[in-house]
Amino acid sequence: MNKKKMLAILCMGSLLLGTTACVSTEVPEDGTQDTTQTTQEQTTTSAEGTVSFGITAPLSGTNKMNGDYIMNAANLAAEKINAEGGILGKELVLVAEDEVDNMQASVNAMTKLANNPDIMAFFGSSSSSNDIGVSPIVAEKKVTMFAAGSSANIPEEKNDYMWQVRTTDDKSGARIAQAAVNELGMKNPVIMYSTESFGTGLKDQIVAALKELGINVSESNLYGYTTDDKNFAPIITQIQNSDVDGLIGVSMSQLQAAMICQQVDAAGLDLPMIGGNSFCTAVCRDNAGSSADGWYAIADWTSEITTPNGKAFEDAYREAYGAPSDYISATCYDAILLFKEACEIANTTTDREAINEALKQINNFEGVMTTYNYQENHCLASNQMLVQNQDGLAVMISVVE
Repeated sequence: MNKKKMLAILCMGSLLLGTTACVSTEVPEDGTQDTTQTTQEQTTTSAEGTVSFGITAPLSGTNKMNGDYIMNAANLAAEKINAEGGILGKELVLVAEDEVDNMQASVNAMTKLANNPDIMAFFGSSSSSNDIGVSPIVAEKKVTMFAAGSSANIPEEKNDYMWQVRTTDDKSGARIAQAAVNELGMKNPVIMYSTESFGTGLKDQIVAALKELGINVSESNLYGYTTDDKNFAPIITQIQNSDVDGLIGVSMSQLQAAMICQQVDAAGLDLPMIGGNSFCTAVCRDNAGSSADGWYAIADWTSEITTPNGKAFEDAYREAYGAPSDYISATCYDAILLFKEACEIANTTTDREAINEALKQINNFEGVMTTYNYQENHCLASNQMLVQNQDGLAVMISVVE
């Protein structure tokens, strides 16, 4: 079933049941949102026989491509769940809010979902900074939020209602360091990193993990850049004139990762290269083209996945939308599956507290992206993958426990 047909079915079902799961979003020209404005129209009382799950996604703005990946997967999950009888016999209804492409709009969108008493849980931003920004409101409203960000700073919030679907950076940082040394033979690597919360956090974790492997990264081998930077030529020139033997890339933005790939390739920098998840995403590969080839990455997801659950999801996604998925698709899809599992463990679709507590009983739950287990830090994911970009594909090399 294609995207338009699927969305139409969800919308029609919602209208018949007196709810609004699919609605238009209007955003001011400056890209910000006011919490007093209604960005999506929805009823304030759930129709009998439905259960509502919120989705935070960039439905407009510079990150709209990510929003498409999120909504495609969310609709695919809802269609599958409802076709199998729903959640405890109730139809799953999605309520989406637009986080556009800035922190204020994102926090506003998540706040609106948290304030909606009909929504039993919601999928949060893929930006860790945005997730941290809304944390106090999530705790106050006592609503389960599946954070799509991977920062190790999210567990530091000690928020009993915030859960991470992706592996935290402290683990992925160690895995990047191990692959850089053991797989690529780096002994004197340079690290390019974005200077916001995610980038600095992951950079610090990689540096610490390299130190444990006997490699001390000097300050002169650390190159920071802002989230607004587009010209990396000065950094690349300095790297070319140094004696480093490998490049480690850290970027929150997939588009920036693509720019780095392109500019490294244009400069003819001939080094082993490995990055975080952003460097193997479909957004990065599609925008960088052949310049992304050769990069390794520790990834949460690849559309070339070979695990049974992952491949089944990928096949269904491609059949529905005629294109490969991306990591944020799998993240959202698994968040909805985890919500369903928690409802069934708690035997309720109306008790937020019971649903949240049920997540503490998650044990060896097989998602499409990874196996999920309860951990005290509320990070449910347990493994990642080592991949390499080859001929436009992120080829899975191994599962990294």
